Amino acid sequence: MVMDDTEKAVFELVEEYNGHWFWLRKRFPLTHETDLNKDFRMAPEDAAELLESFAERFSINSKEINFGRYFPPDYSKPEKPLTIQVLIDSARAGQWTDK
Repeated sequence: MVMDDTEKAVFELVEEYNGHWFWLRKRFPLTHETDLNKDFRMAPEDAAELLESFAERFSINSKEINFGRYFPPDYSKPEKPLTIQVLIDSARAGQWTDK
C-alpha cells in the first residue's frame, strides 16, 4: 500500500511517541488500526501532548477533539478507540472527523 504525504506525516508524528517496549525489545508496530489507548497504551498526558501537536501541525481546532471520549479521566473503558486512521482522516479533512 502506498502512503500519501498526509499518512506519512501522521505516522511520523505518532512514531515520535513510540518508545521501545521492554518485553518486545523493539518499537510497537504501528498500523492504521492501532488504538493509541488500548494497543499503544499511551499515557493520557502523552496522548494529550500528541493531539495538541497533531492539531497544530494539521490546523485542526483542538476544541473539536473530545479527549475524554478516548482517554476517560476515571480510566474507565473509552467510548471509542483513537486510531491512527482517525488522525489521518481528520488531517485530510482539516477538521476533527470523529465527533
